[in-house]
Amino acid sequence: MWDQEAGEVSATKRVVSVGAVLIGDVLLLLVAGWIRSSVHLRGELCDGANVWCDGRGDPTPAEWLAEMNFRSAVTYTLSVAVALILLVVAAVAWRRRRRDIALVQVIPLLLVTAFVITWTPYTPV
Repeated sequence: MWDQEAGEVSATKRVVSVGAVLIGDVLLLLVAGWIRSSVHLRGELCDGANVWCDGRGDPTPAEWLAEMNFRSAVTYTLSVAVALILLVVAAVAWRRRRRDIALVQVIPLLLVTAFVITWTPYTPV
């Protein structure tokens, strides 16, 4: 694994390991997105904002607020968990002197940050 002359990881192994980390990051983000989209409070709002799927009619203001708070809690908790995983990978890579892997983690961290800033708990109709 170590290049005997330079005392470093070979260029090919660096590219492969950075690619593997990026693929892992993409899978992590996809799983988090799938979990977020599949978690619902009792009686999902079908159009994203104001109609129950089970046919009960319009939700009361308290039910609507409970649904939006639940969606927000799930989304922000998942975002924090993903960000922590990405930061741990970056910290371990930095400690092992793999600055390339640590710096690559900035891209998915920026994606998570952008998602949290732009996310809304409902889909406008």
